[in-house]
Amino acid sequence: MKKIKFGTGGFRAVIGEEFTRANVVKICQAMSNIINEKNYKKNICIGFDNRFMSEQCAVWCSEVFAGNGIKVHLFDCATSTPVAMYATKINNNDFGIMITASHNPYEYNGIKVFALEGRDASVEQTQEIEREIDKLSIIKRMAFDKALGKMIIKKNYIVDYLINILNLFDLTEQGGGLKVVFDNKFGSTAKAIQMLSDKIGCEYKIINENRDAFFGFIPPAPTPENISDLRAEVLKTRAHIGFSLDADGDRLAVIDEKGNYIDNNYILAVAYYFFVKYYGKKGGSVKNIATSNLLTVLTEKMGYKCYEVPVGFKYVSSALIENQAVVGGESSGGLAIHGHIWGKDSLLAIAICLKAMIVMKKTFSEILKEVKEFVGGYEKVICDKQYSYNSAQKELIDKILFQNKQTPQHRYKVSDVVYCDYIKVYYANGNWSLIRFSGTEPILRIVAEADSGEECQMIIKDWEELLKL
Repeated sequence: MKKIKFGTGGFRAVIGEEFTRANVVKICQAMSNIINEKNYKKNICIGFDNRFMSEQCAVWCSEVFAGNGIKVHLFDCATSTPVAMYATKINNNDFGIMITASHNPYEYNGIKVFALEGRDASVEQTQEIEREIDKLSIIKRMAFDKALGKMIIKKNYIVDYLINILNLFDLTEQGGGLKVVFDNKFGSTAKAIQMLSDKIGCEYKIINENRDAFFGFIPPAPTPENISDLRAEVLKTRAHIGFSLDADGDRLAVIDEKGNYIDNNYILAVAYYFFVKYYGKKGGSVKNIATSNLLTVLTEKMGYKCYEVPVGFKYVSSALIENQAVVGGESSGGLAIHGHIWGKDSLLAIAICLKAMIVMKKTFSEILKEVKEFVGGYEKVICDKQYSYNSAQKELIDKILFQNKQTPQHRYKVSDVVYCDYIKVYYANGNWSLIRFSGTEPILRIVAEADSGEECQMIIKDWEELLKL
């Protein structure tokens, strides 16, 4: 059996292949050993989403921690990842976990590991867990029925989490007159959406609200391919805005009042612009290497610096803290700010969008137009394409890219090329291209930003020809 490896978003694998009870309990035993050896706080919060077997996996995890003398706060119902992170933070726990595979297809499940203050566990911490797994000789456990009410306590932190968001923006009863549609993607955020919307006072509708472990046989991610039903509902009901979440509630995309799809490249820019210009915040921003330069241009126009980090929200949150930045996020749909959790959170992003609309008295499309006009016009387009591969293809790609460090014949003057576990090419005209293996699923991603969609596709085609994709 393959060794357990953590990626950019925790441990994820196909159910029944690498994601098995045996591997789940190994991870928890390794974490238990670290907690006890380092005399960390002997308390952990465990959340789980709506995926197949997630609740049962959370029980298995609880039994192992209980068997190692670690008290467990187990959520009493499916919840979102941000709520589980918030529970870890307010309990001042050294570790927390969430059973989820986030936006991955239904056949996947996984474990996200959190660290102190509700942050994604660092690379050093997940590597320590991997090393501890390799040394395991015994799994300790306490039967769930025996531990329940003693070492395992059923808890729910949704209300505390929502109160924090509402208080951050003074949103209670502020949304009268707003009509909002949410696409829950059959995920675990529906209850929190309902409670937040009731508190804000907006008129709302939630689609795909029920649990479906198959997610309608569509990957539960807020991508352009997956929002046709949300767009139709926004236009049909003449809603002011629509929000599309992912399965565990940490990613977000917007459908504006005209039916336009707006991803996090632009949501991030709107959030930063609103905070600095209308909310009086001071400081820079953080984005990952796959995120549009719009945030960079905007931040510099505001007189601050945009810090660029590798893919993986742990890097975003670290840079957000270290540089006292105003907002940090990534193109795939997540953002974070000070005063909440150090992880991405779709409900936080929703609250920011609604607060901006309320304060600025504009529709979301009007706000985005104002942002682009502020920077002197920004019409660059960002495109993302992904590819499955077999072992032979992976070996060839590794050789071409990371051993030989080959790149295509470039269409523009190159200002810099960064080689890491990815390759990013910066062009002198502000365009760029990026190629990297996903850290959460077996796919290769090519991303490009250029002056038009056609130019993006040409850049991507150059990489495809080099790698014979």
